[in-house]
Amino acid sequence: MKTTITYEFEFHAAHQLHWHSGPCRNLHGHSYRCELTFGGELDDNGVIVDFDAVGDFVDTHIMARYDHTYLNEVLENPTAERIAAAIFDDVEGSGLPVVGVRLWETRTSSAIVTRE
Repeated sequence: MKTTITYEFEFHAAHQLHWHSGPCRNLHGHSYRCELTFGGELDDNGVIVDFDAVGDFVDTHIMARYDHTYLNEVLENPTAERIAAAIFDDVEGSGLPVVGVRLWETRTSSAIVTRE
């Protein structure tokens, strides 16, 4: 049996895609929705990872880095794909058993990053 859990949160940030020929070239913002998916074996308590531990990490690291920022000062060329990959790296570096990150830039558009 394979088990995964997902933790979802939102953050708000602005960016510009200088290479873009359309309106995304201009300064604009998004209300991003992010899903962190964790997988692995259940521990003695019957969980992969405690949701409280994930929430604490999100609040102290992810939100502190991305929420209400100008993303071009955080990442070079901050596309949805690159933001999702950076979040994946942040979470993986913490030791949490992340297996995927899905970042919704708009209601209809998202990027998914997984470890192959």
